[in-house]
Amino acid sequence: MRYTIPIESCGCICSQPISWGQFQILPQNFQPCKGFTLALRGGQFHSFPADYFYRVGHVQDFVLDVGRVSFQYLNDPDGESSPYNGVTFDVSAYLRMHEVSVSRRWNWAAFYWLAPTSANAYCEIQVVRSTVPGLSADFGRICQGMVTVVNIVSSGLYALENRVFAPFTKLTELDLSNNRIQDMRRSFFAYPARDLRIMNLENNNIRNLPQDFFSQMPSLQSVNLRGNPINNLDERTFRPIFRTVQILGLESGFHFNITHD
Repeated sequence: MRYTIPIESCGCICSQPISWGQFQILPQNFQPCKGFTLALRGGQFHSFPADYFYRVGHVQDFVLDVGRVSFQYLNDPDGESSPYNGVTFDVSAYLRMHEVSVSRRWNWAAFYWLAPTSANAYCEIQVVRSTVPGLSADFGRICQGMVTVVNIVSSGLYALENRVFAPFTKLTELDLSNNRIQDMRRSFFAYPARDLRIMNLENNNIRNLPQDFFSQMPSLQSVNLRGNPINNLDERTFRPIFRTVQILGLESGFHFNITHD
């Protein structure tokens, strides 16, 4: 009987812009290994086509690191299968987008097929200085809900659909700083959000928060509200977290509506 020792790492680190033709033939070199990485730096593409990562198969860690790339769609919305069809990971998946422009639609639901193999596997999402005007409910399908970190920073985000983060029952960190968000609701999150520890909403357009916003967030440690035009808050909103959570941005200049139950 012969045993095949898995390759430690594989993929492609494309440090220079590549053409659409080069982009299309990259998957011919993909193969199973312990740690797969595709890093793209520059280029203009229609989308990641259906079955693009199929040859990757089963890995421990999967990294998609995209910078300074323009897409019409991030993931092909018309293909019969997802670009990530057949890809499974044991430990982690990292999705990193830096200065990524998507002119039509991100099609987050395609990431559902980037599938964890165990309850301990996790996925982290980092999107920085990209074009993400809104997040719809299909965002919650990423990695079949096994997402622990969501960072969408300086990306023009202003619209969040109800229950957008609710499938992420193991979410520990949320950073939505430096966007244009006006409305935050408790219904965006899992209930309870047992593992959420860090929430950064700095430099948005939030004017108030609902009374139940911090309810059932027992692990919360830090909330950053600096740089928001908040000037009138209900004391009951912060009552569940005042004694246990570091709240940045309430140091001065805020008027509380004091209520007596």
